Amino acid sequence: MNTLVREKLRAIGMHLDRDIFPRVKDGGIVVPSNSAVPLSVGKETSNAEGRRKTRTSSGTSFGSPQARGPWAPGQTASFLGSDPETYQEKDIDKLLENYPKTTCWRRNQGYWLLVESALFDEFDRAAIFMIGLTIESKIFRGWGFWRESAATRRWIGPRHTNFPDGSICAFVPADGTWLFGDPIVELVDLYTVWAARHLHFKMFGRWPGAQDSFHPYERLLEFREDEFCSCGSEARYGQCCRDSDLARNRISDAIAYSLKTETGRREPPRAIIDVVLGLRDPPELDALIGFCITQTPANRD
Repeated sequence: MNTLVREKLRAIGMHLDRDIFPRVKDGGIVVPSNSAVPLSVGKETSNAEGRRKTRTSSGTSFGSPQARGPWAPGQTASFLGSDPETYQEKDIDKLLENYPKTTCWRRNQGYWLLVESALFDEFDRAAIFMIGLTIESKIFRGWGFWRESAATRRWIGPRHTNFPDGSICAFVPADGTWLFGDPIVELVDLYTVWAARHLHFKMFGRWPGAQDSFHPYERLLEFREDEFCSCGSEARYGQCCRDSDLARNRISDAIAYSLKTETGRREPPRAIIDVVLGLRDPPELDALIGFCITQTPANRD
């Protein structure tokens, strides 16, 4: 990997460990934050990033989540706006402006988007996100892949992806990190930072920043000793909950984990992979609803 990219990743990882988030510039270019002050944010979880953001001319700056109550019965989310057709098109136009390498398929229920995010100017690969959004049902789901060459696409997961469909877990929807009504470009920015975390994990062997886990057995499977523990102590896993996790009944924990996560396997649906490989157009958005129905929520025990 390019030395400059390595040093940027190192700086971004050090910042994330201090709750200082990077900026995302047009095209999905990730740069270290200019801020030296930690922000009040949620954790990166099996669902993860816990923060809202506002795009500026120099990129996306990340800020604290804002409380937002549920929609009242019969109320329409602001994503639709007073003129649904106009609002949707403007939102897609903004995404295309900030992420020029985007392909959009419009469906009766919403959109499929194939978005390329460069991550770093000096990098020889890119992240590709396949995203489905259903307007009426307010359902969204994204999958991340590496574009390693003109013809090669490889799933980024499995870490911090959902069971069993392998979709991206970059934030907890309940935290108000991104909701329908927020610009789609902000959702892609969150996915871009998630991909940068994966690069850091590949390069340095540890996940940067705070994270969470819904099950002790998952921590044993995935957490490295020098990563942050998920109990809220802000200590490293090896000096925190690892010994107590090891002391548990691991056979019982493994069975419970397997049942909750449908054997613990994660992989993208074949239909999504085929679109990313250029073998077919996206399916109808009914398929996205089906993926959500079969997905096992990562509930904490």
